[in-house]
Amino acid sequence: MAPVIGPLNLQHRVRRAHPLRVVMGWTSARLARASAEELRRDQERRLRRLVRWAAVRSPFYRRWFAESGVDPRSIRSLSDLERLPLLQRRDLAERPEQFRAYPRRLMWAAHSSGTTGTPVTVYRTQGSSVYELSALERQWGWFGVRPGARRAILRGSQFAAESGGLTKEVPGNNQMFVSSFHLEPQNLPAILADLRVFGPEVIEAWPSSITLLASLLRDVGERLPVAAVITSSEVITAAQQALMREVFSGPVVDHYGQTERVAMAGSCDAGGYHVFPDYGIVELLPTGPQRWEIVGTPLHNWGFPLFRYRTGDEVGPAPEGPCPCGRAFPSLGSIDGRVEDAFTAADGRTIPLPHSLIKNLTGVRETQVAQLAPGRFEFRLVPGPGFDAAAIESLARNNVARFVGPDQTVTFQLMDRLPRGSSGKLKPTLVVRDQAG
Repeated sequence: MAPVIGPLNLQHRVRRAHPLRVVMGWTSARLARASAEELRRDQERRLRRLVRWAAVRSPFYRRWFAESGVDPRSIRSLSDLERLPLLQRRDLAERPEQFRAYPRRLMWAAHSSGTTGTPVTVYRTQGSSVYELSALERQWGWFGVRPGARRAILRGSQFAAESGGLTKEVPGNNQMFVSSFHLEPQNLPAILADLRVFGPEVIEAWPSSITLLASLLRDVGERLPVAAVITSSEVITAAQQALMREVFSGPVVDHYGQTERVAMAGSCDAGGYHVFPDYGIVELLPTGPQRWEIVGTPLHNWGFPLFRYRTGDEVGPAPEGPCPCGRAFPSLGSIDGRVEDAFTAADGRTIPLPHSLIKNLTGVRETQVAQLAPGRFEFRLVPGPGFDAAAIESLARNNVARFVGPDQTVTFQLMDRLPRGSSGKLKPTLVVRDQAG
């Protein structure tokens, strides 16, 4: 377990040291105790300021307000939001720079393939990142997790995967990364030994990754008690939660979000699931009988303002009545988020959440990576603005080498449009069944 110091964890260090971190944490805690009316007033106050800022500083909204004839000062309440246009994923895919209200050098870029296979690039400020951390730590506190708790992290982190090592401890940050791409029986003794030496208070992970680790531990009769298991990025099943509680003892704390950071929601200590209204305004757009799409307006990212962004994620009906937790945060129904089959490497290793292979590909309108057989991966690409075939192929091969390992077969196919499933959605990752190798 080699310690690592370097720029790869710069964002985490900045978030911890930001001068507004204490104030944002206090504000986040105060709003958790607010009434529904107080939360609405807070949303509307921040919305008014953000709309006026975007109308001056964001090229997209400056042009939209000028052409539409809508006075930014007329957007004052939640009901006024309907006067602003709905944003589609393609708006960000085709012209992300038009939304920036800060210089690019002052923000962090993030890339996502999402659940639709249409890659987007977004930006967020340091303050936005700090506010997100405050909202998350507030939720974790509902389960007794203290700020700065020692965390073992199992995700598709570049930090954990690039060197090929099993674990990486980050001195001074109370974090240890565990590679999600090396969860195999022969590696378990070394991983478990490193975890026991590190002594995590919580484990933060993709559900698919932590399920793999929990299965390995249960198979050899081992347990690793922690205060909580924090999950995100995938739909989590009841069976997965039961396994996590069996092996790790602590509660499962789940939260929902997106790379675009337009809305956040999460579980509470009374078993409910809530929108975090101080993070963003959530509208539910009807899509069918008892189904709604999440539309988000973030209130924290002044460098990249977005209003009424369609996430593509759908929810069912929310539970009736107030949540036993007593908080005024709106309840949210069951979310249809990312559901992916794990990929298999050439040597038989399981590769969880394989959308990591296409997450940073740009210059394409749509993208999908398909596993044709263990160790055989085909990238299916629909060219978009700025498409550079050689650069994308090089990046995709590097992704496979970094996240899956050497000795994989990688091919590419250019298409005019990627086929959809019966739901009409494009799966960004696909395991092709019953195909000869």
